[in-house]
Amino acid sequence: MGKLLFPIIIVVAAIFVLISQVFFTVDETETAIVIRLGAYQRSHTSPGLQMKTPFIESVTKFNKKLLRVDVQVASLLTSDKRNLLIDSYARYRITDPLKFYRTLRDQLQADARVGDIVNAQLRGEVALDLQEEVISQKREDIMLQVTLGSNRSEVSRAEAINEYGGIVSDMVTIVITEKNEEGRSIRGRAATQEEIRELEVSPSPEILQNTEIDYYIPLKEKYGIEIVDVRIKRADFPSDISQSVFARMEAERERIAKGLRAEGAQRDAEIRADVDKQVQIILETANGEAEETRGNAEKEAINILAEALNTNPEFYNFRRSLEAYRVIVDSETSLILDPNSSLFQYLEKPDLPVE
Repeated sequence: MGKLLFPIIIVVAAIFVLISQVFFTVDETETAIVIRLGAYQRSHTSPGLQMKTPFIESVTKFNKKLLRVDVQVASLLTSDKRNLLIDSYARYRITDPLKFYRTLRDQLQADARVGDIVNAQLRGEVALDLQEEVISQKREDIMLQVTLGSNRSEVSRAEAINEYGGIVSDMVTIVITEKNEEGRSIRGRAATQEEIRELEVSPSPEILQNTEIDYYIPLKEKYGIEIVDVRIKRADFPSDISQSVFARMEAERERIAKGLRAEGAQRDAEIRADVDKQVQIILETANGEAEETRGNAEKEAINILAEALNTNPEFYNFRRSLEAYRVIVDSETSLILDPNSSLFQYLEKPDLPVE
């Protein structure tokens, strides 16, 4: 029994090795290519169990999902001659596994190549924009231009004609770069149909003098990849000028704050003056209405008194005399009166007239 166990183990191990060499699986997120002795044989894009010739064929798998690469931070110069440290990333996908395998081999080399392409496009694009445009909402347009430019690979005129169907081919894009009045290059544009016809005849037509002519093919035709998106994670000033920039920003914010405080103080004074004015108007109006009410009351009292006097003037005179007696007469006062005095008449005749 012991003599048979060892051969059985050897056979089982050989079967497992043979199975692993014959069968392989392709995940739904993967694409696989089969290589025989360095030569491409076939591709497998559908998920499932696949077969290959053992030992002489190898399988290389590629991810079909979006792949991300963090581009190395680069110091770039803007059109207004200011440095910015740009930290960006890109997302790409493998569109042609065979081209990808032949040109880049694996994802590590692809990441490095995509990083170089994106940094080169960023350098050219940022050089055409102002610093404030790179760090403002216009960044979205800049990223779109970088993404479009990153999906093109430059070729020579001879390569465009001999390998890619000529310069009139749909695969070839011709970009014309003109210069401004200062002699600096501006953002390139696609060649018109008339310019393409002239370029078919001559590599340097007269209508394109003092311009740069570049020929491009899609990046996927060269490397089998497509760059889907490029984004800036951070755009910072170099460390040697950050402090001065922050100081200027602080001074600017302080100036704005002082202006706002002065505006607030002025507005406060205006509101207080208006309130004081309204209070004064209200008080004056109230005092006027009070004086008018008081005058009307006094007028009414006088009218009532006049009516009372007209009703019994003798009684009124008697009351007035009594009030005078109360003021001038007490227990220690002696009066010397004329017999004809009006004060003496009620002392002399105490009987009151009855109405």
